[in-house]
Amino acid sequence: MKQQFSIKTLIALICGAVLAFNTPVFAQSNSTISVTNSPDPMNPIIVTATRAPTPAKDVLADNVYIGSEEIQQAAQTTLVELLQQQRGIQVTASGGGNAASSVFLRGNSNSQSIVLIDGVRSEQSYMGGPAWGNIPLSLIDHIEIIYGPQSSIYGADAIGGVIQIFTKKGEGPLKLGASTGYGSYGTSISDASLYGATDGEKPIRYSLSVSQELSMGYPSVAGAGNNHGPSYSLFNGYPGVRTGYSKVGATGQISQQWETGHEIGIQFFQSKLNNQLPGKDYFADGNGTALVGQQIGQIGQYSLYSNDKITETWNSRLQLSTSFQNDQTVQLVSSPNNTRQNIYTWQNDFKLGEDTLQFLLERRTQSIYALSYYDPTGLGGPNSTPTTMSQDRNINSGALAYSLKRDSNLLNLSARRDYFTGWGAQNTGNISYGYFLTNNLRANVNYGTGFRAPDFSSLYLANYGNPSLLPEKSKNTEGGIYYESRKMDANVVVYNNTVQNLITYASTNPPCTDTQTTSPPNYGCAANVGLSKISGLSLGSTARLNDFLVKGSFDQMNPINQLTGNTLALRARQAGNLEFGYQNSQWQAAINGTAVGRRYDSGQHGLGGYAIFNGYASYAVTKDWTFFGRVNNIFNKYYQLNYGWNPPGVSVFAGIRYAMK
Repeated sequence: MKQQFSIKTLIALICGAVLAFNTPVFAQSNSTISVTNSPDPMNPIIVTATRAPTPAKDVLADNVYIGSEEIQQAAQTTLVELLQQQRGIQVTASGGGNAASSVFLRGNSNSQSIVLIDGVRSEQSYMGGPAWGNIPLSLIDHIEIIYGPQSSIYGADAIGGVIQIFTKKGEGPLKLGASTGYGSYGTSISDASLYGATDGEKPIRYSLSVSQELSMGYPSVAGAGNNHGPSYSLFNGYPGVRTGYSKVGATGQISQQWETGHEIGIQFFQSKLNNQLPGKDYFADGNGTALVGQQIGQIGQYSLYSNDKITETWNSRLQLSTSFQNDQTVQLVSSPNNTRQNIYTWQNDFKLGEDTLQFLLERRTQSIYALSYYDPTGLGGPNSTPTTMSQDRNINSGALAYSLKRDSNLLNLSARRDYFTGWGAQNTGNISYGYFLTNNLRANVNYGTGFRAPDFSSLYLANYGNPSLLPEKSKNTEGGIYYESRKMDANVVVYNNTVQNLITYASTNPPCTDTQTTSPPNYGCAANVGLSKISGLSLGSTARLNDFLVKGSFDQMNPINQLTGNTLALRARQAGNLEFGYQNSQWQAAINGTAVGRRYDSGQHGLGGYAIFNGYASYAVTKDWTFFGRVNNIFNKYYQLNYGWNPPGVSVFAGIRYAMK
């Protein structure tokens, strides 16, 4: 893979600054770090569930919080691998760097959940859903996962839930950090960061983080020259070569409190993934050798925001954001797929005693440009004549929410209306009630509706799109028991989610036209012909005993396509995670395991269940310097997350980290 010298140079500069600034003045400082940077792991502040900071014990939506230390100890390289270890989540992935990945929240599809990065949507509007492989794990400070429909808070596509990624915020004296490491498959990962705030009545808060990943990769196609796993493969025409990747990223924020209660700031997030793609036999050079192509994915997000305390009871947040996601496949021909999005949000929170009334207005504009090639003969090779798509749409939204707290009672109400140019408005709502049976034990009941807007390819792709598509709609009912104390957390949640108007492939007339059923490459169209029902039980618990931690989860669900009776593609009925950890003043160690039951893909190919184990250890040489190492897939278990694609085998990674205390 081509080296990214500019990022390495920037990392080297920051590492040099680390050494230059590592003086006793900084080493002895005892700064107060904000909740964003070092939240209380026993009762973190959750923002995503209500769009306002709320203690976890008062959050009625089922949720998981992943702190910065947990991210470090998870023994994972990518965001998708980290999410796989969480309750209620299953994943698929293929290729190096998890370039092609899906994340299923409670069995809902990848396009039925949304991802926010520092409050800004990250999505690919052509096919729907986020591009998980493009987000570097090393740039993430912490993550909030909210389960269940959140469309009444965030609008379209939040049927399964919301995952919000937070990067570092500046607070206190200057802090510097950096890490670098090397491991199996020629994988190197380096990152560096600085963050802090100035003193005085008008402080300036700032943060900057950069990262780089390089890997030579491994043979990702099953049976194609790979000695890890069986010899059978769905893709016999693909070359059995290693497919590596490079990933670079940067994120930063700067803000100023220009007057008490008034702050203005800007933030950005940008990353690029360049992933090698195995070529099929018809993508060949002059000698007939199958070519290795490239998939290039870029994310960019930029925001200007203003937080203002208008009165003692009225807080306002105005945010103007623009983002892009550019994806490109290069294999003899170049196929770009570019999404642009502008979001304008004005949120107002009014304190009414212990209650909060929230009023929100939002406008979102989306545009898409895509170019693709296909062989009109239907044989699968590229054609010199491209098919292009250029479309846009606007979404105007308004939302109201009310949070009530009375003694042992908690109540959340929310409603939202989203108007889409082209096919009209959608209304969603949610009601949640919680009651504290004791100071540590709470019972919840929730009911909510959600919807997913049709993606651009389903609406407008040549010889496949259907402009008459209806949005997918969901109804979810759930109840839960939550126990929280300093020594143990535990939860039991049951849920039932029904989604109608599922957008799926159809090959008959109607709903397709005769032209669509007889035209390559799809020989069909997008149609509202599906109905799914996902019912399940989710268990989770964390126990803390002195220097030891035990954490586990188990999910039992029944994800069924009601029209066919089949299990939804690539979803297992059972999945679970278990972790044992130890920590003292110098050592940290953890071992975790993930077990997933049997799954079937859309072609009803069976994918066997599997269990994989990972280990992590670190040793603090000084209070600032730490050596760390991890082993993934300790027992070299062979499994497939997507039919025909290999996972990595046993791998090791070791490095050194500096974090100014």
